[in-house]
Amino acid sequence: MNEITCSRCGQTTAPMPRIPFPGELGQTVHQQVCAVCWKEWLGAQVNMINEYKLSMVDPEHRAALTEQMKQFLELKL
Repeated sequence: MNEITCSRCGQTTAPMPRIPFPGELGQTVHQQVCAVCWKEWLGAQVNMINEYKLSMVDPEHRAALTEQMKQFLELKL
């Protein structure tokens, strides 16, 4: 894959150098999100985890954060 069009910012750019996390959702992020928007998400994710005191060992918290990521990145699933 030579270029992607980012689902969030609409820029056409090279994909991230590697898939950001394992699984089908990680593959989707890799195919649809540019590195700049991914970096912005990582910052927003830290803020959400801290603000809402989310625990990543709690499956409900992880699921909620995943939903926020999908919305933030405007993923097309």
